[in-house]
Amino acid sequence: MRFAIFSDVHGNMDALRAVLDDCEALTQQTGRRVDQYWCLGDVVGYGPQPRECLSQVRARCTLVIPGNHDWAAVGKLDLEDFSGTAAEAALWTRKRLDPSDVNFLQALPWDGRTIGDFTVVHGSPSNPIWEYLTSPETAGPNFAFFDTRFCMVGHTHLPTIFLQPNLDHDAPRRAAMRSIERKGKVAFAMATPGGPSRSSLESGEYAITMNHLPIAAPCERWNPVPGFWRLPANYRAIINPGSVGQPRDGDPRAAYVIYDSGLGGFEFRRVPYNVPQTQRKIQMCGLPPQVAEQLAERLATGS
Repeated sequence: MRFAIFSDVHGNMDALRAVLDDCEALTQQTGRRVDQYWCLGDVVGYGPQPRECLSQVRARCTLVIPGNHDWAAVGKLDLEDFSGTAAEAALWTRKRLDPSDVNFLQALPWDGRTIGDFTVVHGSPSNPIWEYLTSPETAGPNFAFFDTRFCMVGHTHLPTIFLQPNLDHDAPRRAAMRSIERKGKVAFAMATPGGPSRSSLESGEYAITMNHLPIAAPCERWNPVPGFWRLPANYRAIINPGSVGQPRDGDPRAAYVIYDSGLGGFEFRRVPYNVPQTQRKIQMCGLPPQVAEQLAERLATGS
């Protein structure tokens, strides 16, 4: 089976349409269709077409997880916790959702889902709505909070892979690991030529105490480039596909991944879309002018 997995659409219908069209084009090229679509949250917020994006996600996706902006738009989070721009966008979005949109977002499982080899959340396994996994220091301890091979996350808008050795499969041991304290050091090293597809590598070492015995649990961060990637043997991974509607890695193209269970790996994909058209929609949708200007400008730079 093939799964299209994406996150952080943020009301950007042009980018979402480009991703869906890319999936259709792949089906035509390969003869292998996408069987399921998964959305990792933040369908709305920032962008000018929240209802259109929700309509597509509700129609297409077999799995949807709420993000912090989804909850803000339906009044489930305090807007004081958001930046001024994000709060203004949330208020604007809130006024444009109909009751069925609100009911849909409010009913989504905030603590994620576990399906087969996957745990699926928006932020992190330990804090599904809010935590940003941006470094080995934050990602490493989170491996103790899920038991599957893969954990899919969004929220940071950055395509990222975190790896940790699969030390054991014993649930009681992992439960004990939830109380670990980070010790040791963080080292940084560049990826070796000819190695896996990544631009840099960060590794953090954690000391985990279980029955008074230290267990080394290194965590590595890979920054994937477009292309195919397969999990190394005896590892588990936390994977972020990046953002559809508001990338923040310096590349304005929409980002998502396809997981192919037959091939046992992920294809990281980037798709261009009509950024100027989306910018015009933002500037004309009724957001406060300063907010609209900021949101439109960042789309062009992917920041």
